[in-house]
Amino acid sequence: MFMDKNKLSAILEDTENWLYEEGEDQPKQVYVDKLQELKYMEHEERPKALNDLGKKIQLVMKVIEAYRNKDERYDHLDPAEMEKVEKYISDAMSWLNSKMNAQNKLSLTQDPVVKVSEIVAKSKELDNFCNPIIYKPKPKVEVAEDKAKANSEHNGPMDRQSGTETKPDTTKDNSQHTKSSGEMEVD
Repeated sequence: MFMDKNKLSAILEDTENWLYEEGEDQPKQVYVDKLQELKYMEHEERPKALNDLGKKIQLVMKVIEAYRNKDERYDHLDPAEMEKVEKYISDAMSWLNSKMNAQNKLSLTQDPVVKVSEIVAKSKELDNFCNPIIYKPKPKVEVAEDKAKANSEHNGPMDRQSGTETKPDTTKDNSQHTKSSGEMEVD
């Protein structure tokens, strides 16, 4: 797995603090070395992040294929929503391939085509868009009807009980507040 967002944020924050504290009066070579260190981290983490995004795309593609093959695990999913997922995954795959191809043409000294943070953002975007659709649970009609019957049977007595309990409590609280405020005036 690639470096998580919190770890990356901590490294960037440490670097920023270093720049404004001990890094403030350093010779040029120290800055060059620090930049190389950050570039190296970016270079090391990028393939892992791209691979992780690729795996997520493949997982969603397997769900799409199972849905097309009328797999009963996915037969409750909305066809219009699944069309949106298919288009999204197609676009995500194109984005991933174009970034990987362009990045592979660059040398280590060149600025990257895509940064780890962009890949992580794309991966989260994919989760946020696809997961609610493809992992939507099957509706449980029978259980919902049973619960509705059970609730209608219990709602009457429960409502009456809570109503009688609430009224005396409220009255007691109000009378206590009145007495205590009355006592304060007397003192």
